[in-house]
Amino acid sequence: MAEPKPPFYVSFSQDRIPTTVDHSRANPGPPGASRAGHTTAKPNARLTLNWDNGPTGADGRFPFFAQSINIFFRLEDFLVEISSNFSDASCAYKTTLRHELQAHIYEPLRIFYSYRDILIQRLNAVFVPTKTAPLRAASDVEAGQRQEAVNRQIRDVVRDVRAALIRDLEDARRRADAPNAYQLVYGQCTYEQWANGR
Repeated sequence: MAEPKPPFYVSFSQDRIPTTVDHSRANPGPPGASRAGHTTAKPNARLTLNWDNGPTGADGRFPFFAQSINIFFRLEDFLVEISSNFSDASCAYKTTLRHELQAHIYEPLRIFYSYRDILIQRLNAVFVPTKTAPLRAASDVEAGQRQEAVNRQIRDVVRDVRAALIRDLEDARRRADAPNAYQLVYGQCTYEQWANGR
């Protein structure tokens, strides 16, 4: 497992996996398709950057450095929906629930946490001045410009990694809900069990 270099702090966390199901709609999810179930989760990222500086030296220059850079990735707002056409004791309901949890909760979580090392490796490749290895500047303007150049690299990394994560999550959803994949789910109950929801 990769570890971030100081002054980086990286956190990957998640909301609790839901223990309840939204069973209120016959056709869950966005309009335009007939679905047995639908599950959503949102990957969010937050970044805080804190800089500091030291006293001006005899040469008229002062040290400046990143005190802490904190990056928080979180998978949140889980919502599992299953068609109200299925009674909660039915084969169709139980099979759909298994699919929603495995394909749209547990697999996204696996993908999500795999991005921790990806993010850390990208961040560790960015040069960031620290208290023990600062940069030096002759003016606040110079320090601000150089500080912003570092900040921009870090923001770009966070943005790019989040975008790649979202693409991977969307690709996984498409694979799990492709006709050939869903045929395996459908085959776990009889036609009558799906049609009657009992």
